Amino acid sequence: MNRDHLTAEQVKSMLIAVSDAVVAAKDQLADADRAIGDGDHGIGMATGFSAAKEKLAEAEATDVYALFALTGMTLIKTMGGASGIIFGSLFWAGAKGKEPKATLSTQEFADIFQTGLTEVMRKGGAKPGDKTVVDALDPMVKALQEQASSGKDFLEMLREGAKAAEAGKEASKQYVARFGKAKSLGERAVGYPDAGAVSLTVIAQAMLNWAEQEL
Repeated sequence: MNRDHLTAEQVKSMLIAVSDAVVAAKDQLADADRAIGDGDHGIGMATGFSAAKEKLAEAEATDVYALFALTGMTLIKTMGGASGIIFGSLFWAGAKGKEPKATLSTQEFADIFQTGLTEVMRKGGAKPGDKTVVDALDPMVKALQEQASSGKDFLEMLREGAKAAEAGKEASKQYVARFGKAKSLGERAVGYPDAGAVSLTVIAQAMLNWAEQEL
């Protein structure tokens, strides 16, 4: 099986697997948010990705970019709040305005998340070290780009991406929050990971798990 490109049907399958993983992690994400936030992150993420799965299940698998855009727009519309904009933009920004394509290369995949990262940082104003999703997303994107540019296949690329996201999430434990409710905690937020970064590791691991089973 070709591990250098994903078909639209494979992209659809992967995004549904990601949606399932996020919904299954609802309690884990709520616990992470409860430690330094208001505890509703898990509910919001589960709501958004449950709706995304429904939309994806009904969608035609002909255009890889349309599937990413559909996922992102559904998250924006159904989650609400900052998390909806952030995670919706992550999937939508890199796919909007793209010419329809039946397959996706590793480089094109990495570029979707590169653009998503840029948009997340632009909209939220966060940078690495601010104890946000960016702490896991930035290293993941760097790993995806490095693997893609060196000719690695999807399985290798996603493995390194998940590893980098996990390392970034763990690093976020040591940061003082500069955004959200956790900002008011100051040093008391140290020792806990950012809930958005935890969500990003769930997404990255779900993509890897899918690839390990399907590619």
